[in-house]
Amino acid sequence: MQDEIWMRNWNDAHPRFSSDIDRGFAMIAGTIARLRRRRDDRDAMLRGRIGLG
Repeated sequence: MQDEIWMRNWNDAHPRFSSDIDRGFAMIAGTIARLRRRRDDRDAMLRGRIGLG
């Protein structure tokens, strides 16, 4: 009986759990992209200052 109740609760909450995980992965990917963009911009500015860009 407890297994059946657990499975019903899992099935009801699973879509919400999956969407939370998807949002978390998207947030992490966005943060990494912003950090890379900032690093690339900083590197380009440094190269320009020393005359390599």
